[in-house]
Amino acid sequence: MNHKPIPLILQLWILFLVLAVPGLCLRHEMEHSGMTHGSQVSEPSYQDPTQLEAVKRFSEFNHHFAGLCVLLVGLLTLLEPYLADRFRFMRYFWCALFWIPGVYLFFLSDPEAWPVGPQSLHYVLTQNAQVVQHKVFSLLLLGLGLVEYLRVRKKLQTMWTIALFPVMAAAGAAMLLFHSSAAHAAGMDAAAHLAMQKIEHQHLGFAVVGFGIALTKAIGDTGWFRPRLMQILFALLMVLLGGLLIAYTE
Repeated sequence: MNHKPIPLILQLWILFLVLAVPGLCLRHEMEHSGMTHGSQVSEPSYQDPTQLEAVKRFSEFNHHFAGLCVLLVGLLTLLEPYLADRFRFMRYFWCALFWIPGVYLFFLSDPEAWPVGPQSLHYVLTQNAQVVQHKVFSLLLLGLGLVEYLRVRKKLQTMWTIALFPVMAAAGAAMLLFHSSAAHAAGMDAAAHLAMQKIEHQHLGFAVVGFGIALTKAIGDTGWFRPRLMQILFALLMVLLGGLLIAYTE
């Protein structure tokens, strides 16, 4: 059965809206808890429990949202041999599961920052390294979706194009080693420092699994060793990463 592209696009747009609604609600809660004030931006106050709780819940949702998409990518990879022939659109759905969190994180991950918040692009690039990292992560997700789309369309034939996905995945894993909430460490009490260490330990786990994803994807796509086995390991690691993101707490 052939599926027309327009209905599929509409379905993906509806899926994006459904998944993003909780994040939009939490973003609204952050704005009313004091994160943004007109054209001025206040840094998170670790002395304000209400504001801190709103920031925490929003950050956790962003990780859970990305984790759900990553988990679905892993499950689709495991089921691809059984679904691809019957439902051809499922091959493109995999790509969309990278694009959806990529678009969401680019626009909504940091409500105080460009392109939707009062912090300008220049301010973000020069003063807010954490937001820059979030934007880079979103661009990596969009790039991974594009690479997989080209793979499905049989456009990736040369070795360097096959290496694009593993390289970007490894770059994202490497960035996780330096991604933390340390940018706002000043003024933290002992409990806040312990919470920050908990966040860093979880990001280290994400990075380790991410490097495994990059390695298995590289070996599988190049056919160096047991491609099907590498595809299964890649899928299982994606499921694991998705589960870790869904279980993320601050």
